[in-house]
Amino acid sequence: MIEPTAVVSALAITLFGVAAMLRLLPVGTCPECSHCRLERLRREADKEARSAQLYGIPRCRACGRYHDPSEDHPV
Repeated sequence: MIEPTAVVSALAITLFGVAAMLRLLPVGTCPECSHCRLERLRREADKEARSAQLYGIPRCRACGRYHDPSEDHPV
């Protein structure tokens, strides 16, 4: 009979192996899938928000983006 600790250890090693292999998948890199496009847009919006906060640019109440209130709304 197999010891329970051996089964748990084997499952843990398998789990770590699967996690390491999942990191190698090219998620967010294909140009045609909608998930990857949304992920890329989210990263760009996060980058824009961080740099706007760094430079003290306020968030527009009308469009929700970061730009100078005297400027027209970016499209």
